[in-house]
Amino acid sequence: MLACVRSAVAVCIALSPLLACGRSPAAAELTAAIASAATPRRCEDARAPEPAAQGFAHHRSGWIATAASPHHVLHDGFANPGASTTLLAKLTYGEIGKDLEDEAVTLWIDDCNPQRGATAIAHVRADHDGLARFAFVAPSPGTYRTWVSVDGDGTLAAGQLFVWAPGTAIVVSDIDGTLTTTDDEVTIDVLDEYFEDLREGEYAAAAYPGGAELTHLWHDAGVPVVYLTGRPYWLVEHTRTWLHEGGYAPGIVHTTARHRDVVPNADGVGAFKAAYLRELQAAGLRIVAAYGNASTDVAAYAAVELAPAQTFIIGPHAGEGDTVAVHGDWAAALPWARDRARAP
Repeated sequence: MLACVRSAVAVCIALSPLLACGRSPAAAELTAAIASAATPRRCEDARAPEPAAQGFAHHRSGWIATAASPHHVLHDGFANPGASTTLLAKLTYGEIGKDLEDEAVTLWIDDCNPQRGATAIAHVRADHDGLARFAFVAPSPGTYRTWVSVDGDGTLAAGQLFVWAPGTAIVVSDIDGTLTTTDDEVTIDVLDEYFEDLREGEYAAAAYPGGAELTHLWHDAGVPVVYLTGRPYWLVEHTRTWLHEGGYAPGIVHTTARHRDVVPNADGVGAFKAAYLRELQAAGLRIVAAYGNASTDVAAYAAVELAPAQTFIIGPHAGEGDTVAVHGDWAAALPWARDRARAP
């Protein structure tokens, strides 16, 4: 993201495929550590950065940050090793989501080094919609914790970067009505969270039995799980928490970034899901199983030519489009997944 002098470009690229030019010795050490990794890396005890507040460029930003709590989102991302990629962040304050505009923000990545912690790899300014797009070159295969920080006040949001080689087998699953028992569960769950002063605030979306085990069958066999949901971006952290507390396997959580993509029809969430599935395929990733519940799931999976025999649909649309029908829970889908996970 930072400019390099022309004469140093070749050296910079050779030494630092992940970071921008002109970094510190610690950054060079980070690059060497990542480049030398022979097997996929996973940071189990990633340490978040602790950036100091540097002050805002605009007075209005300072007023907003003082008056309202941060509600930033850093979307999970995926990439091939050594490929150019972009991570998207949304920077907002307050329950109404007031966008942070024209302020400096920083992307951090952790390389599993507990002594060093996270390293800043890109700096940009949020646009008039509070969006920040960080472009960089992906490191070697692995799962990396990432953070976005607002330079003005040092506030953070966390995400993950998944780096997979072309040919990697993955599975894709919807959440609402697929892992949860109905599409309404998320609405009840969120209302309970935001109106906990009126209720106990302890409602958890009901889940189909066997769903968590299903995701672990794949994950534990080395097949990554992608949670592809039509939920809005401001439910990213809520969704991550629900999956973690429900015992589901870790994986990408990909939500919508635009409100129109939430609309439950072919032109809304259906088109959103199909577009993301094409991105996965364009990176050379092999989708070996897909799970859903809605007609938009059936259509999205069919749009990218996933085999009906590898597409499992639960609920009222079970079996639609010659997909595999699942009724009541995910127990019946476990044997196929167990056998296929051994040789995806």
